[in-house]
Amino acid sequence: MIGVLRRSQATVLFLVTVWVLYGLRLGIESLYGKEIALSLFAVHFSHLEYVWTWVTAPLGHGNLAHLLFNSWLALFIIPPVERVLGTTKTGVAYIVGGALCAIIGTVLVVFVRLPFLPDATTSGGIGSSIGLFVLLGLSLRHYWSYQNPPLAESGIDMKNSTFFSILLVISLGGVVFDIWRKSVGLAFPGLGHHYHAVGLVLGALISDVISIQN
Repeated sequence: MIGVLRRSQATVLFLVTVWVLYGLRLGIESLYGKEIALSLFAVHFSHLEYVWTWVTAPLGHGNLAHLLFNSWLALFIIPPVERVLGTTKTGVAYIVGGALCAIIGTVLVVFVRLPFLPDATTSGGIGSSIGLFVLLGLSLRHYWSYQNPPLAESGIDMKNSTFFSILLVISLGGVVFDIWRKSVGLAFPGLGHHYHAVGLVLGALISDVISIQN
């Protein structure tokens, strides 16, 4: 972990930002209540005009476990992108891609859920995986025909193209599962599968655009 942080300035900046914002959200919540805090840090279909949430939602977190897991995930996702784009462009890709993913994912899931769930328009989201999956899609697409390094280290030979497809299928399956669990009233935490699916596709498209420009 220390080695990754020494080599990746973008990862350090990401971790500092998300931890500071998490502390800020907790402070606001303790002073003004959860509703005010969520209006600042979570993107909601019913309040898409809150444009600041397009940026804060992909940097915010709902709880400490959420933050810890995404912080760990960032150690694997951000450095490969930074090696391709550099620190500044990686940050821009995260912010712009994360904002687009927050908007598209929030709107798209409402239209998917609407025929099945009466409360579909209450959809909203918060979490850095919104932006991280954009970077993951970008990285996997850029190294499309390469073996996936973390999997290779675990003894699993799998190309990034295959890994991308598996993640996309899992994410889309998660969208279907979320609709089912809500329709039957199953108590199970939502994992934002729709944001993951949109993020992967957006990241791949961004990678293709970068390749064309170069």
